[in-house]
Amino acid sequence: MKNLFFSAVVATATLASCSTVSSILQNTFPYNATVLVAAGSPANIELSSVSAAQSVNQLTGSGANVKDITVSNATLSVGSDTSMGVFKSVKVYLSNNGSNQVLVASRESIPDNVGNSLSMDVNTSQKLDNMMKSGAVQAKIVYVLKQSPTSDISLKASVGFNSVPVN
Repeated sequence: MKNLFFSAVVATATLASCSTVSSILQNTFPYNATVLVAAGSPANIELSSVSAAQSVNQLTGSGANVKDITVSNATLSVGSDTSMGVFKSVKVYLSNNGSNQVLVASRESIPDNVGNSLSMDVNTSQKLDNMMKSGAVQAKIVYVLKQSPTSDISLKASVGFNSVPVN
């Protein structure tokens, strides 16, 4: 009898923890996009690159189970041999295949000695449910360089999202 009771407790705890982990994964999920800044790109001019993005369905496998999707954090990073200080400003937009573009993160007046990673100022006021569940999300990174790079720069945007489960 003790073994049966113990087995039932373990099974219940396992199911509850799996449900909790699944809920956490669905309620906080990352998004990454990488674009190439070509060597010789002109300085002091607004440039942009588009990267195919992922929908919440691709990220969690069950996008229909979340709602009220908002941006929680965003960072940009470059390789260890480059500094984010090469950029004067950077903005990250998400859109549905180029339409319904929403500014999700930005940073102006980037210092020269910032290193190879940079925290962005995020737009937490927008609900992104329809866009993220569309399956056709794109990231557009708009930037201004301080000087023309001498080699290609791989610029990675990492955006974190919060959501709540659908009841």
